[in-house]
Amino acid sequence: MFQTLHKIYVAIGWAIVLGVVALLIQHRAVFYPLVDLVDALRPRDGPEQKPSGELSGQVTRVLSGDMFDVKGDDGYFHRIRLTAVAAPEYQLTDRAEMRRAEQSQTNLGHLILSKRVLVKLTFTNESHGGLGILYVGTTNINVVAVESGIVRLKRDQMNGLPLKDRYALIQADRRAGEKKANEGD
Repeated sequence: MFQTLHKIYVAIGWAIVLGVVALLIQHRAVFYPLVDLVDALRPRDGPEQKPSGELSGQVTRVLSGDMFDVKGDDGYFHRIRLTAVAAPEYQLTDRAEMRRAEQSQTNLGHLILSKRVLVKLTFTNESHGGLGILYVGTTNINVVAVESGIVRLKRDQMNGLPLKDRYALIQADRRAGEKKANEGD
């Protein structure tokens, strides 16, 4: 009798465990913010990005999906590349890749061309060039570009960025992947 009750209790216990596991799998999206936070905290190989100042001005030209020129409030022109992202590259031998690169440039142009911007610089050089996180108002354009698919995230270039920016970029990359997967269905 006790063996039978023991078997019933064990079976019920396993059924509960399997039910909880199935429920967690169905609602795994609840854990994505925690997974993204852990990913943002994890150190990576790659160059260290360090805040090195701010630049404000007006975007005068978009050169690619991740590079543009800004006429700064100091009167100088600065060539800036969005940090931690990469746009499709122009490849003269691949028409599809060429179209993606042109579309990336056009989409970034719609977001920033002729607009007043703030660049939080993470690297600069003597010739007024640099890497940075771009803001139009309070909107982080690096995040918007990743989420919309204009560019792809380069996780190896996120070292040293503020945690909130790394976290936002990782979440944008996840949303872009989900959007792409849903479009494929």
